[in-house]
Amino acid sequence: MIEEQARVVRVIDGVAEIVTQRRGSCGSCAARQGCGTSLLAAWLPQRQLSFHIVNDIDARVGDRVVVGLDERLLQRGSLLLYAVPLAGLLTGAITGERLLPQFGWSSELGAVLLGLLGLTVSLGLVRRFAAGRVIAGEGGIKLLRVADRPLSLKPDDSMLSNGR
Repeated sequence: MIEEQARVVRVIDGVAEIVTQRRGSCGSCAARQGCGTSLLAAWLPQRQLSFHIVNDIDARVGDRVVVGLDERLLQRGSLLLYAVPLAGLLTGAITGERLLPQFGWSSELGAVLLGLLGLTVSLGLVRRFAAGRVIAGEGGIKLLRVADRPLSLKPDDSMLSNGR
């Protein structure tokens, strides 16, 4: 389970709106001095991400909470996000290179045009599929615990009967 801390900004009808600060993992990487991603992260402004999650841990407005994401869902989502658009791009480019010269177009122009069309269509399909999964509650993000609320220790009956 991948964990991140967030802050609860609103709770309505058992659903918590949480906000987390988007951070890169460049701080822990050994190659951060020579990495282009590290440079981009330093130049781009920090963004807050907002989510609506079922509040099954009784978090209140202002609480810091720990949010968890299942690694398997992250891997599947990454595969979907990268493999499907790449397949759409390649399928469109190969189709355009072979099909459009039969209509008098150059093969390079056909590859570029249908490659971009395949990429656009596949990105739309990924977006529609991912949005449908989130609406169905299959996003894989869960509230795990409240980070800054002290644990309340209530003595049970056995402790009281033993005189402790």
